[in-house]
Amino acid sequence: MRDELSLAKFLIGLAFLIVASKMDLDKREVPNKVWKYMFLAIFPLTLIELILYDGLFIAAIQTALVVGLALLFYYLGLYGGADAKALIVLAVLFPHYPEFLFFPLYSGLSFAFSTLFNSVIFAPFLPIVFFFRNVTKEGFNRKNLPYYFIGKRVDVNEIPEHHALLEFIDERGNLVRVRRGVEPNKAIIKRLKEEGIKKVWVTPQIPFIVFITFGYVVAFFIGSPIEFLIQRCFLSQSP
Repeated sequence: MRDELSLAKFLIGLAFLIVASKMDLDKREVPNKVWKYMFLAIFPLTLIELILYDGLFIAAIQTALVVGLALLFYYLGLYGGADAKALIVLAVLFPHYPEFLFFPLYSGLSFAFSTLFNSVIFAPFLPIVFFFRNVTKEGFNRKNLPYYFIGKRVDVNEIPEHHALLEFIDERGNLVRVRRGVEPNKAIIKRLKEEGIKKVWVTPQIPFIVFITFGYVVAFFIGSPIEFLIQRCFLSQSP
């Protein structure tokens, strides 16, 4: 019965994460009701699981640690509120690592933690894509090198939706360059045009829920490659 519970919880969670990913891609915003309905849909199955199987104390500790890390990463500005809520809900709903048939190939310490690890594995590929695209389009300029990894240059009149400015003119008329994007508004765009600036560096708001969804699937079927490597390379070595 445990296999069936795990599979049912995984599929329900995947359905909600796919919906959340689409919202994140379209609007860069996921309403709280998505996580509320996801919790209500899966928690009865989690409750059955907790009643039928042992390990509640260890599961509670793991859940508390993952919730704490999710909140810490949020307050450090590593991702947005929707990303933190997704991981917190996963930590509460999956106190035990789900198992179905011979999956996962390698079980990590915590399903939510493995999901986060797997998400982080693939997120760094975006800066590499940005870099090669910018080198091809802009040539190589050491002065703008940090921006090559996080953004692109666009026409002031054609700033894409869900993009933030990495450079702008402040109220004193000074050109300001930042690492964390600033939301463009009419006043900022007007000042850029008045200064005769035709192109600016912008950065997209990354839909991290998409990466979380991918990490969620990998965590269920494969497990956590990072945790596996850490264990094989460090923890399994004899003193």
